[in-house]
Amino acid sequence: MSKIVPFPGRPKVPAAQPIPREEFERLAELALDIVDRIVSILDSEDGDPDREDGGDSEPSLGAPENHHGSQVVWLRGNDRDLEA
Repeated sequence: MSKIVPFPGRPKVPAAQPIPREEFERLAELALDIVDRIVSILDSEDGDPDREDGGDSEPSLGAPENHHGSQVVWLRGNDRDLEA
């Protein structure tokens, strides 16, 4: 029979004063604006953010329609390595 040893509980810490909904929404908008600014800075430093070296030479990750009559066959795949 196993012996269960519980971890000691943390002391209850009273919650700080709740943030009013308007203040929470303002802070959430501010956080989203900051993230948008960071992403645009990174995009501007990286050149075209939608291009990568040889990115267009890779096959699509989506299953082609009517692939040999069934997408299930395409999904299961095989052991051939088709990358150049």
